[in-house]
Amino acid sequence: MTPGLLIVLQLLSSLTADSAAPPIVDNQVELAVQKLKSQFEGLLWLARRFSTPEVTVQATCDAFEALSPRERYAFFLSPAVFSELFREGTSGEAPRLRGLLALLKPDDTSGQEAWDPLFSQARNYQGEPGKHYEAPRLGDSIVVDLVSPFCRRTDLTSPVFFGDYQPLTEEQRSVVLDKLRAALAEIDATAPTLARIIRNYTRVLVVRQREGMLPASEQVSDEVGAIRLLNVHTPHYTHEQLMDDLIHESVHNFLSTYEFLEHPFLLAGGSTDPDARPVSPWSMRPIRVLPFLHAAFVYFAILHYALRRLEKGTLTDEARAQALRQRNRYASGFLMPGALSAYVKPYADIDPRVLHAMDQMQALVRRRFSRTVAPRSEVRPLTQSVTHKEGIP
Repeated sequence: MTPGLLIVLQLLSSLTADSAAPPIVDNQVELAVQKLKSQFEGLLWLARRFSTPEVTVQATCDAFEALSPRERYAFFLSPAVFSELFREGTSGEAPRLRGLLALLKPDDTSGQEAWDPLFSQARNYQGEPGKHYEAPRLGDSIVVDLVSPFCRRTDLTSPVFFGDYQPLTEEQRSVVLDKLRAALAEIDATAPTLARIIRNYTRVLVVRQREGMLPASEQVSDEVGAIRLLNVHTPHYTHEQLMDDLIHESVHNFLSTYEFLEHPFLLAGGSTDPDARPVSPWSMRPIRVLPFLHAAFVYFAILHYALRRLEKGTLTDEARAQALRQRNRYASGFLMPGALSAYVKPYADIDPRVLHAMDQMQALVRRRFSRTVAPRSEVRPLTQSVTHKEGIP
């Protein structure tokens, strides 16, 4: 087996919620920190070469050198730092370093808020000199960001950050934290490997609210390490949906880290039809090629989480019925006629290892359901029958 296929095998094994976590679950974190450190050092070298003001370069170097080893590690795990390094590296211009310097050494001399790169602590909180803030944490490691500038910004392209920031009340914050803790606790008890992926690959969990909107979750590829959640405090955001979304978005972070370290899913230098929108066999909505590729891995993971939940003998009748609906919905896309890889191959140059992985996931799901579904040539009628019996929309 080639090294590339061995890594893909580890990736797929991680998403089956097997109790024995493959090395990739932990190793990628260490490798990502080292690669980001290398990129940071290369950026400083480039800044000097392209005559970025020496005072800015030196201030950035000094601020980094002043960090302890633990703080440097946290710096490179920050989604804000990843975003700045990504922006600087893809701008096509000489490095400016201002964003990185602001994250390394916030200016708190003017009485303004000064946040650490993980947004877990602030000096001069709310503009009050000497006032300190520490964010709550989920599972002792994940920062739950409710108030930082990273949380308060507006992004018109984001369903979570769209519109002005609306602060949560203390009561609403308490509800958010209770629901998050309950969701992670059940994932811990049901699928420890998936809980480990959440802890390793989601460092900051940003929670916003917007009145009149349904709950939503989001992860973006240039902020690896962050998850965005909307309206967690409302009754509409159910326990089951929150568990799925924590796994769903953390798997996106896991996959984005894999792409960053190993290879992009879409071949570098290859061609992609920018107008192509293959129809997702899970949501039946047209989506772009890269999200389609990620979706296959994500649905594979949350399908296996539903299967693990159904193995438990402690679910209530209502929880079991919900888990069955989720299982059937998530399995349905893999049971559609034809190969999943064929949905996307005409539209983009995709790394063959990704296509192979998609076909392997589909084969595994089909084998799992082979005792309850018809032969492959008859999948469509049987899928409709299962949908009718188990109530899939």
